[in-house]
Amino acid sequence: MVAVRGARAFGVSDSAGAFALAGLPPGRQTVRILYGDSLSYESEITLKRGRTLTLSVLVDVNAVQLSPIVVEARSLLAQRSLAGFYERKKWGFGRFYTPADLDRRRALSLRTLLNESGVQVSCRRGHCVPLGRGVARGCVMALFLDGMRLPPDDIETLWVDELAGVEVYKHEVEVPIEFQTPSGGDCGAILLWSRY
Repeated sequence: MVAVRGARAFGVSDSAGAFALAGLPPGRQTVRILYGDSLSYESEITLKRGRTLTLSVLVDVNAVQLSPIVVEARSLLAQRSLAGFYERKKWGFGRFYTPADLDRRRALSLRTLLNESGVQVSCRRGHCVPLGRGVARGCVMALFLDGMRLPPDDIETLWVDELAGVEVYKHEVEVPIEFQTPSGGDCGAILLWSRY
């Protein structure tokens, strides 16, 4: 609380400690600044008509150590974004390629990157699809770009230098629930996150 005793005026500072008192009479006045229940500061000031006086006061208050604040995104939107990529990376399922990993492989096609991670890409009649390791042979993996499902043969249209993250889940049981296919099945999924 900030008070000017002779003028019977007072105010309360905002969260940053700023305050303003207007319409005070000119002349010598006593300013009191109270913090909590104790007097923290008192001083005499001279006010002039039509002028603004800026007063800065450092109030020494014992600092209180606060606990750190942790913000966790639990919405489906956050899980279907690159933020979810880093959260899922902690789980230990699947193979992850971070932006740094992808920068080292910029000239590669996505097909080459997937082969490196153990995914077989099968091509027939000009269409290439990623195959998972399900019970059924030739099980086609689901393909997602920025959380949106794509046809699996779009794999040939994407390049590593266009991506900010890649997640490869070779088995259906590893696939995060928000990316599992409604029909079930036993194939894995490839999650791609665009750089731009």
